[in-house]
Parts: sequence; C-alpha cells; structure tokens
Amino acid sequence: MKQAVAYYRVSTQRQGKSGLGLRAQQALVESYCRIHEYELVQEIIEVKSTRKYQIRLWEALEFCKKQNATLMVARLDRLGRDVEQIARLVKSEVDIIVTDNPHATRFTIHILAAVAEEQRQRISETTKEALEAAKRRGVILGKNGKVLSVANKQAAETFAQKLSPLLNRIKNKGITSVRAISQELNRQKIPTFRGVGRWHPSTVSILMNRLK
Repeated sequence: MKQAVAYYRVSTQRQGKSGLGLRAQQALVESYCRIHEYELVQEIIEVKSTRKYQIRLWEALEFCKKQNATLMVARLDRLGRDVEQIARLVKSEVDIIVTDNPHATRFTIHILAAVAEEQRQRISETTKEALEAAKRRGVILGKNGKVLSVANKQAAETFAQKLSPLLNRIKNKGITSVRAISQELNRQKIPTFRGVGRWHPSTVSILMNRLK
C-alpha cells in the first residue's frame, strides 16, 4: 500500500488548541487516503500565526523523502501563500497531492499559487492607490463606489493575464469553446476572480475579452 504523510496548518495558537479548521482538513485527507488506498503513516500539524518560515512543513517533506511517501494537504492554501515557497515545493523530489484538487499537476499548483498571490497583492495595491487618489480629489471615502470599481477592474485585468498561460494550454488540447473551457477550469478547480463559485461560459467570455 502506498504511504502518505498529512500536513495540516492552522493559523493561530487558539485554532491549534481548539481544532478549529483542523478536523475539516483531516476529514478531507483521511477520506482521500481511504478511497485511493493510501496508508496515512504520519500527521504533522503546523500552528502558524504569521507568514514566517513553516518549519514543520519542511519536516514533513524530509519525512516523506525518508519513507518514500506522498505529501497530502487538504487545500492548496494550507501549503502556504508564498509563490516562491510553493515553487520550491513543487520542484522537490516529493510527490504532493492536494486532496480537494487531486488532478492538479505541478504546473497547475504553481499557476494557482502565483495567481492567488498576485491577486491579493494587486487588489491591495490598486485599492490603496484608488482610495488615495479619491482623497486627493476630496472624495469622502465610503460614499463613492466608483473608486473601488476602478480598483476591481484593474485587479481583474491582472488576474486575466495570470491565467493566460493556463488558457493557452487548455486551447492547445483542442478545448476552444467558452463552454468547454469553463468545464475544464471547473474540472481543474481553478478559482474564479472572486475566489468563490464556478466558471460559466459568460465568465470565461469576459476573461478572454480582457486578454484581447
């Protein structure tokens, strides 16, 4: 039977003690191992309140190398939100399975991490810039939705650019209609711009129009 090492991350000391969020991660990993016949030989929990170095994650990787095991995480964001760190992980000799997106390749995992990081940074930057510009014009913040609308538009355009390589790969497979592309994005569990909901032909069409 194939062996697996589970890596769980909770964000605060309080969550670590209470199990908040931990049980959901464990349920996903345990279910995947049971269905796909993996023996869960070790569970490693990281309690992390900042974005500093994740010591236990690297312990988990070393354990996987010694046991020739697969690293299992419930969701991609449990690995971390630093795209450089994710890049080092996917280049390691350890196989990684994200249980809520098990078909994700190393390329897809890297793309998802890059998109998520860029999206967070761009939204933060454009919102700050738009609000500062509005303040200089004398706009009373909180009473003008146009400021945030501009920021969101800029963030959406950046999001589209980040997904462009993945869209090209999908098209190269012969998947070209907006309906078929939306189905493929959903199959790969690629997050939408808002990070919630599913892709639809209309949202794919909007995305592709932003790239023209």
